[in-house]
Amino acid sequence: SFRLNHTDSYQGSFPVYKQPQEITSYSIDHERRVWFDNREMKYYYPPTLDKKDLNVGYDKMIQRDESIPEHIDTLLDALTNANAKQPDDNQTTADIVTWRGIMTKLLCTPYSRKEPWELRATKYNGTIYMEEQVTEKKKNSENQASDRQKLMSYWGYRFETLCTVTKPPHEMTKQDAELQERLTASANTNIQYCILVKTKLGNNSIIMGAEVDCCRDVKPKDPLQQPSNYIELKTSRVIESERNQYSFDRYKLLKFWAQSFLVGVPRVICGFRDDQGIVLDVVQFKTLEIPRQVREKQNTWNPSVCLNFANQVLDWIRSVITQD
Repeated sequence: SFRLNHTDSYQGSFPVYKQPQEITSYSIDHERRVWFDNREMKYYYPPTLDKKDLNVGYDKMIQRDESIPEHIDTLLDALTNANAKQPDDNQTTADIVTWRGIMTKLLCTPYSRKEPWELRATKYNGTIYMEEQVTEKKKNSENQASDRQKLMSYWGYRFETLCTVTKPPHEMTKQDAELQERLTASANTNIQYCILVKTKLGNNSIIMGAEVDCCRDVKPKDPLQQPSNYIELKTSRVIESERNQYSFDRYKLLKFWAQSFLVGVPRVICGFRDDQGIVLDVVQFKTLEIPRQVREKQNTWNPSVCLNFANQVLDWIRSVITQD
């Protein structure tokens, strides 16, 4: 097994991380059907309400059935579909294929040692496919989520509803019906827009699937430019004390950075809400500037440590799983 050492042992220079390039994108509709197009892609359009109430529509929310395991099926379907359009000598492959969520866990592990995780990995035709093995502890905590926890997780979806529209912002008018409808709209968590990107960490080439919340404007044609148009939407409790601020810098910003950095998403827009679920402030963070923001503070985190650790784990996985 792989030993997690003291954080200091992963210090050192930033390992090579190649700019993520989008390979393909796909949509999952309200019935969980997969479409190899952008029909479910949303656009960011700032919330227009003074009182942004995240509780609205909670009773009408449609929740994806989490009991049906989906593994990495949609990711593989999208990759297969993209490769089918390419000649045989130009297939997109990598050493590792996985979800962004797995890589986020790896990056954050040196600083969040209390969150256990298990991975399943298998090698086929020289590529290692990885997914999460849901631990009993995680299953139990999900099954025992209190009503309050369920409501709070809805707040995140509701913030997305309040911030997005289905057409590019320059095509919207202030009178657009959609802007009115979203004020009272609920969320359907079946619906997703996902991308596949290819990148490289150290010597490990990686294909990652990731859900994307929304786009700033029309999607660029150049695959290297495509991720630069995306925006990650988040909610967080409003910061009222130094202790709140420390916790936000140490845990929340680490996750914001890791998630968005991995797939090349340059902006995170966060709605800061109170305990009643009312958004009081909306703040934009630039992904690449987040590490600098926390660097001045004591006992936070260092991006080199995150990437060096993840790189060592991937090296180790590839050294252990050698048989197809």
